[in-house]
Amino acid sequence: MDSATGELLEYRHLLKHPGYSEVWGAAFGKEVGRLAQGLDGVVEGADTIDFITKDEVPPDRWKDVTYARIVCNYRPEKADPNRVRITVGGDRINYPEDCGTPTADLLTVKLLVNSVISTPGAKFMTMDISNFYLMTPLKRKEYLRMKLSDIPEDVIKQYNLQAKATADGYIYISVKRGMYGLPQSGILAQELLEKRLNKEGYHQSKFTPGLWTHKWRPICFSLVVDDFGVKYVGEEHALHLLSVIEENYDVTTDWKGKRYLGLTFD
Repeated sequence: MDSATGELLEYRHLLKHPGYSEVWGAAFGKEVGRLAQGLDGVVEGADTIDFITKDEVPPDRWKDVTYARIVCNYRPEKADPNRVRITVGGDRINYPEDCGTPTADLLTVKLLVNSVISTPGAKFMTMDISNFYLMTPLKRKEYLRMKLSDIPEDVIKQYNLQAKATADGYIYISVKRGMYGLPQSGILAQELLEKRLNKEGYHQSKFTPGLWTHKWRPICFSLVVDDFGVKYVGEEHALHLLSVIEENYDVTTDWKGKRYLGLTFD
């Protein structure tokens, strides 16, 4: 949102705005590098996408080639508040399997917070997995295309995209790991996370989606995609959960539990 006018701006508007173009252009370059194999001196890559030529798309998958949407958001609770995410046009993906993902709703979160207040010695903290979807292999590759003119110059040079672009100015991309917007990303990432948590004694409630407990530790948490709201009695139990997550993911923590899912706690 433009602080001066109150107008909502999308990426194409931000690039043309003298007060925002530099910050958001750099943020988009960082996002592309994060999805690909990195951007020199800026960010390491998650190896989620590959830039390919048009003729590398399998003939039987042409009907599945979709578009990319550039989403900009300001998230003050994040370490990097100017966030750009490339999301896949999931409405054009023909995925044959179930894509439903269990997640905690706001009522569950509020009940959890009330439980913290009501339990002697209980505390609340939050954890946030970075690049959650991007770390999950897909069962099959998906394909999308982007305008070369939307991609920052440093990315174009590093990946030699001019040579891979089509005559009408598009770059084709194969997606080999989970990515925002793919209908199957959520369930594949959730299944992998659930398998890893189950191994260490954490289980999701059969009756309340997104509410997790341990088989004997005095700890429970709500899980919404990659955001954990954790109630614990005894710091060692929260540290155990953190160590389990850190084995496979990059994670940030807020031991004061000040913000969670857009809510601010005092």
